[in-house]
Amino acid sequence: MGLLDHRTAADDWFTHVSPFYDSVVAETFWPTTLQRRLLDRLSLSADDHVLDVGCGTGQTSSFAAERAGTVDGVDISEPQLSRARRKFTETRFLRADAEHLPFTDDTFDAVVSVGAVIYFPDPVAALAEARRVTRPGGSILVAGFNRPKFPSWVPTENWATVVNEALFYTWTEDESREQFAAAGWDNIESDVTGPPWHPRLSRVVTATTS
Repeated sequence: MGLLDHRTAADDWFTHVSPFYDSVVAETFWPTTLQRRLLDRLSLSADDHVLDVGCGTGQTSSFAAERAGTVDGVDISEPQLSRARRKFTETRFLRADAEHLPFTDDTFDAVVSVGAVIYFPDPVAALAEARRVTRPGGSILVAGFNRPKFPSWVPTENWATVVNEALFYTWTEDESREQFAAAGWDNIESDVTGPPWHPRLSRVVTATTS
């Protein structure tokens, strides 16, 4: 557990970083090229309805909208959502908690969540809620922070590991698989990737519904 994987703390954090989130935070940890590669893991089509959980300023939502028919984004931070609404007028953005999504069962063909699980106080509850709103045969992609073995021979990786452990929720491969299974997902795949400065920074999990 980290200092920012709590709703109030995360909301306060985004209130402060929202003005420079896209140019600094997103491009450092979840750059455009990485996000596009992540979405390649989902076979989205023009008829699909996609949910972006923890959508922030809408960057991932916009990439998903290039591939899918309809995209909805949810986030707890109103400053982040305000920026998303100004930038991407074709997407519906709602303020909502990942553990209490304002949608009926079996609404979406796919769920994506990039860089949001690191703030979730209860990842299993959020994953179960995502499972509830996903149709049979649907899919999910979640990218968070990996917890690599420490120490590493690369100083920047050691620095990132220490900071991430202190501030955010991080997970290992076994933990991610166990949590997705507990939330009711099937065909779980978990591996690592990341930006050029830290290719093991991100743990990416995909799964499907039966």
